[in-house]
Amino acid sequence: MAASASAAFFLSLPLLLLLSGWSGERRADADSLCYNFTIIHLPRPGQQWCKVQGQLDQKNFLSYDCGIDRVLSVGRLEEQLNATDGWGRQLEMLREVGQRLRLELPGIELEDFTPSGLIRLQARMSCECEADGHIHGSWQFGFDGQRFLLFDSHNGKWTVVHAGARRMKEKWEEDRELTAFFQKVSTGDCRSWLRDFLMRREKRLEPTAPPTMSSGTAQLRATATTLGLCCLCLILPCFLLPI
Repeated sequence: MAASASAAFFLSLPLLLLLSGWSGERRADADSLCYNFTIIHLPRPGQQWCKVQGQLDQKNFLSYDCGIDRVLSVGRLEEQLNATDGWGRQLEMLREVGQRLRLELPGIELEDFTPSGLIRLQARMSCECEADGHIHGSWQFGFDGQRFLLFDSHNGKWTVVHAGARRMKEKWEEDRELTAFFQKVSTGDCRSWLRDFLMRREKRLEPTAPPTMSSGTAQLRATATTLGLCCLCLILPCFLLPI
């Protein structure tokens, strides 16, 4: 009997760990903030198309044209964003990132890759809040929907995903100023914005305070007093009637 009970316990252990959140895999409900940059090199010299799509927990909340410096649309977080002190600084940083990517695009050399049309650089900056509260930042760079290069903002390591990004990695890896810029934005600015969003969301979802004991007691006393007076009004005439 003891042996069967022990076997049942060990068989159910993985499920217990999963339900308790001890699993080492990425949580599906992990809070994340992402910005997807798309830069297209246009045929006309010196002209490029630049757009940013912001996502909070994988839901779009911002569309920003970094070419003309204009917010195109915002989602349900509009009131929250307008009330955020760092909203202006956030747009300023997105503008700066877009400008930096636009400057880097013409100098990128790709190998073993032929674009289907115009050269389209796609960059994804993200920061994710892990189970222990630590926020991890990273970058992904690609072309035509394919991932080419990854950057881990925590350790500053570049990783080639597509063979065509080898020269791109070598050039950007040697540019310490560019590497420091990517680290600063994803581990500093993005982390600060995510925390700000989460704090404001929690504040908005806080339940209202329950009625205090004093107000409830006063209401009960008032009700008892009213009932007492009513009973007195019904009983008193019985004693006043003549015999």
